[in-house]
Amino acid sequence: MRRELVRTLLINAIGPYVVYLLCKPYTGSLVALALSAVPPTVESLWSVVQRRRLDIVSALVLGGIAVSLVLVAFGGSERVLLLRESLITSVIGLVLAGSVVFARPLLFYLFRQIRSGSDATAAAQWDQRWEREPALRRTMRILTLVWGLGLVVEMAVRTVMVFEMEISDFLLISPFVQYGMTGALAAWTVMFMRRRP
Repeated sequence: MRRELVRTLLINAIGPYVVYLLCKPYTGSLVALALSAVPPTVESLWSVVQRRRLDIVSALVLGGIAVSLVLVAFGGSERVLLLRESLITSVIGLVLAGSVVFARPLLFYLFRQIRSGSDATAAAQWDQRWEREPALRRTMRILTLVWGLGLVVEMAVRTVMVFEMEISDFLLISPFVQYGMTGALAAWTVMFMRRRP
């Protein structure tokens, strides 16, 4: 796990920072910022090839890259480009939080997928549990709401950082804020699930 964490930080935090610093004198700030997305893009594509499926992290990274390319193509500014991930994160957070009013919140489907995989019988058992266990329904709604609001808070913090920090500083610090919030939400989820009857 430590090796995976170090690799993730090197590719998704240090890598973009170094690419930006190396490219900026030759390409200008906007293009250098777009090129700083190359390390996480390559890592995400490699992950998709290895696992033969698109996981959530890879989807977010690739979605951010797609937004970046559109912004560069239409002449977006550096600050707007830096907001690309926050935009995606905020949309996901709002959709998650809003899904608590659905018959089944979105995290239920994610948990069902993780626990049952492609096993139709296991997925059907999860559906049955949803129908007969009020505690499961309450737990899934609380988890969905907390994760949704957590992602919105992360977006708000990083949006303030975009406009208050130098671009190079943001590139270096922002991933630690992102992974820190994700880690805090994951730790809270583990503790919450352990206390669930």
